[in-house]
Amino acid sequence: MTALEAIARRTDSADPYLRGFTEALQDISEDERTATFVASDETVDRYGDIVSVDGWDLKNFRRNPVFLWMHSQYQPIGQVKKIGVEDRKLLATVKFFDAGDSKMADDLWKLVKKRKLRAVSVGFTVKGDEDIEAIRDVDERITGFRFLRQELLELSLVSVPANPNALQVARSLGLPDDLISQALPLDALVHEEQVKARHRLARLRLGNIISRAPR
Repeated sequence: MTALEAIARRTDSADPYLRGFTEALQDISEDERTATFVASDETVDRYGDIVSVDGWDLKNFRRNPVFLWMHSQYQPIGQVKKIGVEDRKLLATVKFFDAGDSKMADDLWKLVKKRKLRAVSVGFTVKGDEDIEAIRDVDERITGFRFLRQELLELSLVSVPANPNALQVARSLGLPDDLISQALPLDALVHEEQVKARHRLARLRLGNIISRAPR
């Protein structure tokens, strides 16, 4: 089995590979509608893999630097104005579409400004096994893979589960329920279950009152 085949067996898709950063947001300029994110660094991900910061090929991406929502090519929300390696991190400064150009971009920008939505994910590919090497422990067991050279295909803003207080903020901003469910999935789910529980309790109380009422 090749390195590419081994990686493909434990991911949803072999092309592109996806890697996300939950605490990626670094800086915001509200006047310019821009935000700077750490798109990638050399920390070990959940699969035990490392993406080399020196291996990024950004040439083709810079020709069409679209910023996406949830890796969907049908949901662009801005453009990547600047991207490159600084201090051993791949940093990206993105500009959300101008106000009024896209309702989705407007709504997501509101959450980013409040720092309630702060994660990004890169999508990338490699040419072959020569661009990957195995990472081994002291017993020579493979614990993951190091990507040596990789081409950036996309950069996306992605959801953040269990973001403290984010659901309350999102609702106070008047954001649509379907977007909130996408952006804050766990928070929205917990809220829905709490509402259902309150309704069940109310029905039980009402039923108890009715059963005790004089006939």
